[in-house]
Amino acid sequence: MFGALQPIHWLIILVVLVLVLGPGRLQGLGRSLGQSWRALSGGFREGAREASPPALPARACVRCGVWSGDMASYCTRCGAPLP
Repeated sequence: MFGALQPIHWLIILVVLVLVLGPGRLQGLGRSLGQSWRALSGGFREGAREASPPALPARACVRCGVWSGDMASYCTRCGAPLP
């Protein structure tokens, strides 16, 4: 309980920041922090999209109709070569 900041502590910290920095500079600081956060999270999203492997198309066997992955050369059910 001694280490936790209560709402009154946050209010006092906010008042001191406004007095020291001024409302204009504090607003600019908040704006640049928000833009940095959006750029960082957008970069993570783009990296996740690029890192995901592309979906492999499935192919169906001509003889029995079983769907197989792109890497398969022969049908797993009847053994016929896939197109």
